[in-house]
Amino acid sequence: MLNIDKKAGRSGSSPESDHVDIEDSLKRELFQKTALLSGLLRSVPDLVFFKDKDGVFLSCNEVFSHYVGRPISEIVGKTSHDIFDRSRADFFRSNDRKVLDSACSYKSVEWIDRADGQKVLLETFKAPLFTEDNELIGIVGVARDITQRKEAEMELQETKNELFQIVNGSPIPSFVINSDHDIIYWNRACEKTTGIKANEIIGTRDAWMAFYNEKRPVLADLIVDDSLNDIERMYGEKKLTPSFVEGGYQAEDFFPAIGKWILFTAAPIRDHNNGIMGAIETLQDISLSKEAEQAMLEARMLAENTSRTKSEFLCNMNHELRTPLNLILGYADLLLAEETGQLNDEQRHFTEIIRFAGTRFLDLVDSLIDIAEIEEGKMELDLDMFSLPATMKDIERMLSTNALKKGVKLEFNIDSRTNIIYADKSKIKTILHHLVSNGIKFTPAGGTVSVNAKQHDEKDLHMLVRDTGIGISQENQKNLYNAFVQLDWSLNRKFSGTGLGLSIVKKFVEVHGGSISLQSNPGKGSVFEIMIPISYPESVTYPDNICNMTEFTE
Repeated sequence: MLNIDKKAGRSGSSPESDHVDIEDSLKRELFQKTALLSGLLRSVPDLVFFKDKDGVFLSCNEVFSHYVGRPISEIVGKTSHDIFDRSRADFFRSNDRKVLDSACSYKSVEWIDRADGQKVLLETFKAPLFTEDNELIGIVGVARDITQRKEAEMELQETKNELFQIVNGSPIPSFVINSDHDIIYWNRACEKTTGIKANEIIGTRDAWMAFYNEKRPVLADLIVDDSLNDIERMYGEKKLTPSFVEGGYQAEDFFPAIGKWILFTAAPIRDHNNGIMGAIETLQDISLSKEAEQAMLEARMLAENTSRTKSEFLCNMNHELRTPLNLILGYADLLLAEETGQLNDEQRHFTEIIRFAGTRFLDLVDSLIDIAEIEEGKMELDLDMFSLPATMKDIERMLSTNALKKGVKLEFNIDSRTNIIYADKSKIKTILHHLVSNGIKFTPAGGTVSVNAKQHDEKDLHMLVRDTGIGISQENQKNLYNAFVQLDWSLNRKFSGTGLGLSIVKKFVEVHGGSISLQSNPGKGSVFEIMIPISYPESVTYPDNICNMTEFTE
C-alpha cells in the first residue's frame, strides 16, 4: 500500500505541481503492480482467476484461458454461467458462496471437460479477496491439474492391491514391513500359523509378539536396517544362509510361543533407486521334517547301538566258538589219521562228516568276525612282505580236495616276474579262497576254475579268477556284494553258503585301495577281476625273483 503524506511538499512549489507529482507517482506504482501481477500470472503453471462477489471474472491467466478454450477478453466480465454448462456453473457458484459466506478458504476436487474434450481432474483452492480496509470484494482461485498424479496414485493403489492379493492369497505365511518397521501386510496363512489376526497387528511394530516372549527385532527388521552384524550375531547359530534374493537371508529355529520349527526367509523390498523401502518375511513350518529328522537320528543311533552290540557279541563269541570247534576238528583229524586205531568204513564216513561240518562252521565264524570288524570300521591292514606263489599254493592245497570231488579242474598261473609282494597276507589269502571256492561250488563236473596273477611295473597286482560255471545274470549282479544275500534261494538249497563271502572279498579289496569287477552271463561262467595297488615302504627294497614261478614254492 502506498502511504502518502498530504502535508509534504517541496519548498517553493505550488499546490498544483504537488498534485501532479502525486498522480504520476500513483500511476507508476499502479503500473508496476499491474506488470508484477501480469508477470506472476503468466509464470504460474496453475490455473489462476479472480472473481467479484457476484461471480464475475475480474482476471485470469493464460493457463486458465487455455483450459476453458476462450481468450481472456471473452472471460473477464463474464460469470461461470456464461462460460460453462448450467450444472457445472451451479457447482462453481456454490463453492464461491462457501468462501464468501465463511470468509475462509475452500478446497475442492472435480473432474472437468477441457476445451479439447479431454477429461481432467482439477484440485482447486479458493480464498476470499480483501481490500486494504479488510473489505471483502471477491475471491481468488488457484486450480492445479492433478490428473497424472491421480493416475499414478491409482496405479500405485492397484499395485498395492495386487501385492495384497498375492501376499494374502499365498499359502506361504508371509508378512511385510515398511521402512519404519510398521507391518503393512499379514496374510491369512500367517494368521493361521501364528494365531494372530491381521487386524490386530497391521499398523504396529509388534511382529516379535508372534514368535518371542519379549521384544526384539525379527529378521525382517534387521534386513530393513541393513544390520548385517546383528543378523550374524542373532541368527548365526540358526543355520543362517543367504537366500536366493540379493540381500536376503534364511534361518531356522524352534519357537516355543507357537510350538513349531520354522524356516524363515527375509528379503529387502527396494525402490527404483535401489534403496530399501521395506522387507518381506516368509515362514515355513518344518516341524514334521524336524520330527522325521529326529526320528532318523534316533533310528541311526539305535542301529549303531544294535550293530555295536552285535559286533561285541560276535567278538566275545569268537573265543567261545573257536575253542570247542578246534577241539572237534583236532580230534576228527586224529581219528582220520588212525592214530588211535584203524577205522572201518562207517566210522570213517561219520568222522569225515564231523570234520566237514566243523570246517564249515569255523569258516562261518571267521566270516562273521570279518563282517563285524568291517561294520565297526575297525578293520586294519597288517602289511608285510610275503610270497604270493606260496600263498596260492596253500589255496590250491586247501581246495584241491573239494575240486577233485566235484570233478573240477584247478589252474594257477602266475607271471614269472611276480613273487614277493607287500600287502596283508591274511586278507589276500581270504580273497582268493572265497573266489576260488565259489568258482568250484558253482562249476559243474568237467569245468575249470583258473587263477591268473601278474604284477604291473612292480606296483599294481592284477588277478583274474575265472570259472566255467552257471554264471550270474545282470539283475543278480546288482546285489552280488550285499552281506547275507543269496542270489537265488533255489541255488541256496543246492549250493550251501552264507552269502558273506563276496561281501568280505569286496571290503578286503577296497581296504587295500583296490577294485573288483565282474563279467558274467548265465550259462557262460564268470570272471572276477581284481586290481590291488602295491606300495613298498622306503625301508624295503623290491626283491629279485627268489624262485622259479613255473612251480609253487613253500
